[in-house]
Amino acid sequence: MTYCTSTDVSIRLGLDSAQQARAATRITSAISRATINIDQEFRDYGRAAPTGATGNMAAVLKEICADLASAIYLEDDAAFHQSGVEAVRSNVLRMRGNGELQRLAHLGTVS
Repeated sequence: MTYCTSTDVSIRLGLDSAQQARAATRITSAISRATINIDQEFRDYGRAAPTGATGNMAAVLKEICADLASAIYLEDDAAFHQSGVEAVRSNVLRMRGNGELQRLAHLGTVS
């Protein structure tokens, strides 16, 4: 199960539809990696991966996934291009995503 879409990630990255189409494979890969991170964090807290999440839980997971996938995308991009701005944005997205993920995995649910 994936928790977010390529559109969710593209919005965070500021990509237009043409850029999103060109980056589709890389975005899909970043979403898959973010999904693995989310599932593993829940397992680290002794909880089952949050499959079939609905309502508030699904909304929070969508935001976390989009943050983490965007950070992964930017970090991968930084391997090919040197830009100080992207490194800062990537760090902010990763810190926000990881912080929310740890809190959610610790609580186990959103009310």
